[in-house]
Amino acid sequence: MIQIKSLFLIGLGVMLMPLAYGESAKKRIFVVSSYHKAYLWSQSTQQGLTSAMLHYGYLDNAQQAKAFTENDRVTSSKVVIQKSWMDTKRKFSFHEIAETTARIMQEIEEFKPDLVLLGDDNATNYIGNQLLDTPIPVVFWGVNGLPLKYGLVDSMDSPGHNITGVWQAGYPRESLKLLQQLVPSAQTFAILACDSETSRPRIKQIQHLAKSGKLPLKLMDTVVTNSFSKFKTRVLELANQVDAFFILNHDTLVDDQGNYVDMLHVGKWYLENIKKPETSPAAQFVREGMLSAANDAGYNQSYKAFEMAFDILEQGLNPSRMRTTAPPQGQLMVNRMRAKALGISLADKMDIIEEIVEESIALKN
Repeated sequence: MIQIKSLFLIGLGVMLMPLAYGESAKKRIFVVSSYHKAYLWSQSTQQGLTSAMLHYGYLDNAQQAKAFTENDRVTSSKVVIQKSWMDTKRKFSFHEIAETTARIMQEIEEFKPDLVLLGDDNATNYIGNQLLDTPIPVVFWGVNGLPLKYGLVDSMDSPGHNITGVWQAGYPRESLKLLQQLVPSAQTFAILACDSETSRPRIKQIQHLAKSGKLPLKLMDTVVTNSFSKFKTRVLELANQVDAFFILNHDTLVDDQGNYVDMLHVGKWYLENIKKPETSPAAQFVREGMLSAANDAGYNQSYKAFEMAFDILEQGLNPSRMRTTAPPQGQLMVNRMRAKALGISLADKMDIIEEIVEESIALKN
């Protein structure tokens, strides 16, 4: 954890000073995303956030929602909202995260928010720990696994501090069950993941379920790497050894020169070279072109987080006594293009499928 909290405590006192006349009646919300604007998950969480703000009257119309999405700042009749991006899928070294954390904390100090929303693990961890036990209420979303791991909450039911939020339960068992229904002959699988803050708790979750005999397929191996070369080599090897893959993520891979490899480029290579069925944890992967997912929706994550923020700002609820929560599972999704490429007929399986995706974003690139 980056220990720079002391650098900002004095400044946080200034953040509570009254705002200039004319904006003092408007709520001020600062949003931090762990990732970057083009990332598919970020697009999903942005849609959930703007939908919730429209529903609860914090945005006046769809044009303001669009302006906020495009410009990272908007002023409505009720709120001034600003967003900053950590870009940790592409800039994830300790030095880069330290610099980004310092920059965003300075932005927060200057903005003087009434509440801060933190999207996903790195924002929750690095920015959240700078704001812990300050007067600013904080709500996070998209934490993979239990949020206790970052030291921000005392317990799931009673956080005990100024921070609470929404975490991703993940639905690996449900995703694998859907895959088995699509491909009844599948009996074994391997996990494919990059080595990141997002991946590690999910890998442990799936491995624990496997050891407990709670998964419908047998886990044979796990690939955890940030090397695109190693990723390709191991996937090709395992394609001859397992019946299916669980695509956990592939968004922090680098080439042999250390250059970031976009996840859609990785996805395109995979889809063109691997002819085994796969499942995944969220809608973004099915839209990318993967076969299936029991969707742990980014939309639901941010929508629920804003509902909690609304209760803090408008109902006076105390985040220290607001239990952390996980939204219900989203839809069971299948990509028709991938099913066709794998020779899987969906005609007799439509009763178990809740959403069909007709595109493969990775193959468009």
